[in-house]
Amino acid sequence: MSVMSSSPCPCCRHEEVLQPGPAYTCCSCCGHRWRLPPEAVSSAGYYEALIARNDPQAPWFKRKIGDRIALLSALLEEGGARRVLEIGCAEGELGRAIKARFTVVYDGVELSRDSELAEQALDRVFKTPTSQVDALPYGLIVSFHVLEHIAKPERELACWSRLLSENGQLLIEVPNQSGHPLLASDHNPEHLHQFTPASLVLLLSHCGFSCEQLSVGHYESPLYQDSIRAIAKPLLTIGKREERLLARFREKLVGPFIVYGIGGDFHNYLEPWLDKLNAHALLDSSPAKWGRKYGKHAVAVYDNKLHQGFPILICSLRFGAEIKQQLITLGVEPYRLVELQTVYTDG
Repeated sequence: MSVMSSSPCPCCRHEEVLQPGPAYTCCSCCGHRWRLPPEAVSSAGYYEALIARNDPQAPWFKRKIGDRIALLSALLEEGGARRVLEIGCAEGELGRAIKARFTVVYDGVELSRDSELAEQALDRVFKTPTSQVDALPYGLIVSFHVLEHIAKPERELACWSRLLSENGQLLIEVPNQSGHPLLASDHNPEHLHQFTPASLVLLLSHCGFSCEQLSVGHYESPLYQDSIRAIAKPLLTIGKREERLLARFREKLVGPFIVYGIGGDFHNYLEPWLDKLNAHALLDSSPAKWGRKYGKHAVAVYDNKLHQGFPILICSLRFGAEIKQQLITLGVEPYRLVELQTVYTDG
């Protein structure tokens, strides 16, 4: 009696009954399809022998390049990255256009012979897999229609993560399932994966990325008119999140400060870090709360003589405006008042 082995989906890790083979295995959880590479594609030197993968004069090529130039321009203007790595840069036309518009270091990874043209356009071209790339971190890594070619996408993303700066952005585009609304499946022998929006997000999450934006319907060519586009950032560890949150408190509240409003928002969004912050006193207008201890502090009422001069964190979203007006009436200068939402809001 033969035992059927299982293989986890590379994106959501759900166990499927059949091991992948030449035909696609479909995940019943996230809809991802994957298969083993055909013999011709998996042979040594397959991609290294290819040349002229694009036709820069074709209308479809100009359409997709124009769209990508606009996208990268917006990301560079918004994020200010000064080092860009394009994985699968082909002949380097996208990088050439970006370098003409921005003062950036634009490097590429390209295995095919198109790398020879890319070397004339980009700052540096790596002709090896990303696992062998040794370079300083990049603020922006982009990859258009590459990940579906990779047998082990989770390993590839680990390589990209190593090359991405802590605050960097990752831009990925892949065909949306077959890539064409009239095709039930993608028969391109080089394509080993058919992503769904769900499977791509799950893969990014499992590989330590947080998906910031996700969209579909992006044009790559007449045969791949529907692509998924994701913009992601490295997922912060619990320790790193806490470090950044505490830094925000210290930026908004320099030196010792007073906490006013000992309610739900205090318990949820400040008390867990109270012993790591320079809180001088805990105050509330309700007599029922006076005397309750949190850490080394007992809740008290505001006293202008005792609390004069300290910044005051208003620790309530719901009653913030009311508390602010109450404190101003008691003689507290408005410049001393800091609202909790300013700590938790970007910018």
